[in-house]
Amino acid sequence: MDSNKTLVTIISKSTANGDLPSNTVAPDSSVGGIETTRSYALPNPTSYSTTTTTITDGGTSVSGHLLSSTVRTDVVQISLAWNYLEASVWSEINQLFKDNYTNEVLFYDQTSNEWESREMYVSDRSAGLWRLDENGEVPGWTGCGLQLTEV
Repeated sequence: MDSNKTLVTIISKSTANGDLPSNTVAPDSSVGGIETTRSYALPNPTSYSTTTTTITDGGTSVSGHLLSSTVRTDVVQISLAWNYLEASVWSEINQLFKDNYTNEVLFYDQTSNEWESREMYVSDRSAGLWRLDENGEVPGWTGCGLQLTEV
């Protein structure tokens, strides 16, 4: 794997003007009021796991036989965790999902063994306060985590 490649990149579309996170790849367009695409390479996580699900609508018959049909295969969920992130980095990650509930996500897929891009939504994000410094500032967060689930 290329040493510059990150495991997960969020590709966000926005019509809002504003400062891009420091880890943002150059936008495709920066004209006010026009849709802008930006890519944010997440820091490589301490923990990266994926779940691939097949969605079925099924049940069992009165005689106990399985009755089901496949609705959708290979639906991906990614769990990411970091032992520690600076407060500014964790804030940038959280702000990626502030205006866009769903985003295109570039990630390494366990099924295809290749890089793939899929539309995903973010679930709960959690982190523990590391400490409050003498100035009342929070320098970082521990146990930062989030899940991305394919739409």
